[in-house]
Amino acid sequence: MKSKKIGVNLVGLLLVFALVFTVAGCSSTAKTSTASAGSSASDTSAKTAVFTDMLGRKVTLTTNVQRIVLVRTMDIYMLSSVLGNQLDDKLIAVGESFKESDIDGYNKLSQAFHNLDKMVNVGSIYDNAINLETMIKLKPDIIIADKQFYGYACLNKMIEAGLPVVFTDDNTDPFHGTQKSMEMLGKMLGTETKVNAMVKDADAKTDAVLKRVQDLEAAKVAKPKLYFECGNVSASEIGGTRGDTTNGWGLVWKTLGADNIGVGSKSDPLNPEKVLTADPDIIVIGGANWSPNGDIMRMGFSATQKAASDHLGEYSKRAGWSDLAAIKNDRLYSIHFNVFIYPYNFVGTEAMAKMLYPDQFKDIDPQKDMKDFISKYMPYSYSGAFWARWKQLSI
Repeated sequence: MKSKKIGVNLVGLLLVFALVFTVAGCSSTAKTSTASAGSSASDTSAKTAVFTDMLGRKVTLTTNVQRIVLVRTMDIYMLSSVLGNQLDDKLIAVGESFKESDIDGYNKLSQAFHNLDKMVNVGSIYDNAINLETMIKLKPDIIIADKQFYGYACLNKMIEAGLPVVFTDDNTDPFHGTQKSMEMLGKMLGTETKVNAMVKDADAKTDAVLKRVQDLEAAKVAKPKLYFECGNVSASEIGGTRGDTTNGWGLVWKTLGADNIGVGSKSDPLNPEKVLTADPDIIVIGGANWSPNGDIMRMGFSATQKAASDHLGEYSKRAGWSDLAAIKNDRLYSIHFNVFIYPYNFVGTEAMAKMLYPDQFKDIDPQKDMKDFISKYMPYSYSGAFWARWKQLSI
């Protein structure tokens, strides 16, 4: 009899356990299926919202973005300002290797972020070489691309596959485009309050410079004759100019009141004879750390005013340049070629205004403004040189 009671009790207990696990399992299943209706890949309980990107497209995103992909690696500067310390956890992939494509920026941002080596490299957007299957496997909550790449086949495939592609814009409006893109991303990524404060400060300084340039034009102040050249090759070679006034550098110089001798040449190298004939008042060489090798015009976090000034001297040795007004009057400068992609791009606007109109903008101190802005908003410290002047260590 004793053994029978034990058997009955065991059967009863097993039935209770089975019922508990069955109820728990049904409860769990019901909860998951309910949440998954509008969920992101990273958080099944996340809600969604509709946002408008810089192309005017309506894009549905999770309100809890956790997995971010940048198709253009250099946009990491803008994203780091929007996310701050969250970048380490949320940026999972970039187009080209950050370390290989921008060792200068990689070394600087490594001071603040420690997962830069863990990011997946999905391929060069410039070569239209990003694989759709790779992107799908990453399960991104948002894919950020600049609008200059709109229409590229690899991005079209992502959009057609339903991936959350969002377009920024820092090219058609070099003075405010990055800030507008930051505001958009601030809303999408939940950092709106911080971003709006940064944008307000940057826009105020940019607008102050542009207002003064407009006043100079209204007063009929003579436009300085400018020659601009990309310094991604040695000074013994001729780099491309920028003559398209609808966007990019051509638009920058037009807006700042320069008489750009390269207008109409788009991004092709200008004939050396044309430079000599035009006799520009000011010459500006665009510089960056495009490559760790080569005798190029270097600007950036690891550049120094002394090295940049010395390199500018190599341009002064070109045939016939010693007779140019810009060389005679020590108005040979360099500016970071990608200065407008940074959240503090207003310092580039200030620096170029001083180059073009030294007397009218002598009260502006772009270096101090850059230091102050980085100290206040950026997760890394100030360093380097983003503009330079031949023979002098300041503009």
